[in-house]
Amino acid sequence: MRTTYPHPSTTLRTSIAFRPFGFSYEELPAFHAAYFMLAVIFAGIFNLGFFAVLIGLHLVLDFIKYRFYLRKKRANAAFTVFRESIADIALFFLALSSVVYLHSTLPIIAGLSGTKLTHVIVMRGLAVLLPKLTILHHTLRIVFNVPAYLHTPTERPRRFWSLAECVYASTLCLSLFFLAIAPGILGLSIAEFKEMLLEQLIPWNI
Repeated sequence: MRTTYPHPSTTLRTSIAFRPFGFSYEELPAFHAAYFMLAVIFAGIFNLGFFAVLIGLHLVLDFIKYRFYLRKKRANAAFTVFRESIADIALFFLALSSVVYLHSTLPIIAGLSGTKLTHVIVMRGLAVLLPKLTILHHTLRIVFNVPAYLHTPTERPRRFWSLAECVYASTLCLSLFFLAIAPGILGLSIAEFKEMLLEQLIPWNI
């Protein structure tokens, strides 16, 4: 039996027909729905330690970009990296402090039941899940386009901090402060507090 092959013009028309889909798939609602579902599953599986690693890799990549590709001085590059990543850093420590203060082993939490316990569980889930999703989104946006990200000049940082940067900086300072005083407020020993943090910060503890 004779094998027939499509005419070159037919193949060309087919590739042209599929080309718009390749450029516009990110605009499809199904793509965003699948992306969101996978991101939620991923954020639920891995603990905060894994997302600390993602932030660390993001910081290293940003430093390489500003120091070696955009030729900034070391101190200027480090400060620019901190300003650009302050949102992820602040959200990470906000999630970590929320986990500590709403930990299920604390007597004040363990003694709750019914609707109050449900409210605490929902609050803790949102306080951890939303920062994870934000950090994951920022990381994937860079990973999918690393070459262009490294070579694309960014806008010159503003001399004065924006309102959003001030809010994130305040959130970071408050989160660190409450983490520092957590053992005294919650009646935890240093060993208990350390164990609680390691439970969240060891990346392979999922």
